Amino acid sequence: MTTQRTHTFVCPECRRSIEVDDAMRATLLDVGCVVCGEPITESDIADPQTP
Repeated sequence: MTTQRTHTFVCPECRRSIEVDDAMRATLLDVGCVVCGEPITESDIADPQTP
């Protein structure tokens, strides 16, 4: 069984916090926050955590 790594994303604009996987992390960096549309950077996504 493979353990999925997750990252915690916190939007600098709307302050929403979302746990995301590697694929969603890449999408957020490309398109911005899914809630408010604010562009984000690597620093807005915490280092990976393994449950």
